[in-house]
Parts: sequence; structure tokens; C-alpha cells
Amino acid sequence: MDRYHIALFLHIVTLIVAASTTAVTKLAVTRGIRARTVGEVLEWHLVLMSASKLFPICLAAFVITGSYMLSVAKAHVWTSGFVVAGFAGVALLLASGTYLGLKGKALKAVLENMANAGADRPAPKLVPPPLVATLPAVNTGIALAVVFDMATKPASVPAALVAIAIGIALGAASSMRSRPLESTIRVESLHVAD
Repeated sequence: MDRYHIALFLHIVTLIVAASTTAVTKLAVTRGIRARTVGEVLEWHLVLMSASKLFPICLAAFVITGSYMLSVAKAHVWTSGFVVAGFAGVALLLASGTYLGLKGKALKAVLENMANAGADRPAPKLVPPPLVATLPAVNTGIALAVVFDMATKPASVPAALVAIAIGIALGAASSMRSRPLESTIRVESLHVAD
């Protein structure tokens, strides 16, 4: 056993934690949509926000453990395609997560105001703006593309970035397919429609 393999283990554990957190957030979103009262929607939204706090920690752990493994390997691979794509993926996920976090905080404030007026009131029909609805699936596509790049280790930067672009496109496409057609009420700028 050596430090490299311990870092690799922590890198893989971080991937498992991120995947588990994704499952919890997707469950919270689904349960929030199915909630019957404002209070239930708020509870599931709080679960979502609590779980989401692990994502930046996971991103930091990926960068730290990955950087350590590269430095131990003593190879001049910092400009290799898989490394550049990994950093690009982390930057995209961080930017997306920050945006979703800000939107989540704004929705939390709206839901808390509604709950203060009566948590037992019927749940509003909330449909997020298209970008907010699309980003979680895009994030999954980015994460899977980064894992693909890390597993195949392309030396070519363009080839590795094409994998990220394909992940983004597939994530966006899957998001479009999974949206219910009957959802016509939009929550633009986080306004609530009853």
C-alpha cells in the first residue's frame, strides 16, 4: 500500500459520494413535485439543499486527489487531454452548481414565505425555468464524460473536450425527454403560480 493508491481510493470514494448525493437530490426533487402541501415541498427542498452542499466538497476532493496522483506519477501529463478535460469538467460543474445553489436559495425564500402563510395549504405547481430544469441532467452528462476521459486517458485535448461536449449534449437531450408535456405553468424568476 502506498500514497498513490490511497489517493486513488479516496478519488473513487468521492465519486461514490457524489453519485449517492445525486440520487438523494433527484429523490428530493421528485418528492417535492409530488408533495401535497407547501410544508412538504419546503421540507423536500431543504433536503435537496442540504445534500447539495456535498457537491463542492466532492469537486475539491477530486481536484486534490487527482492532482496528487498526477504529481506522484511524475509524468508530464498536466497538459494531456484527460487532465484538461477533468479541470474543465470541474469548472463547469462548479459554475452550474453555484447557479443552481443561488436559484435554490431564492426558491427556499419563496417557499418559506408561502409556508408562513400556511404550511398546510395545497402545494403550488412549480415548474422551474428551462435552464434550472436542464442543468442537473447536463451535470450528470459532464460527470460521466469526465469519468470516461479519466478511464480512457486520451492525450488529445480536443478529443477529451469532445467527450465533455457529448456528455453535455446527451444530458440536455435526456432532460428534454424527461420533462412532462402537460407542464405549462412556469416559475420564471421564481414567481409562484397556483
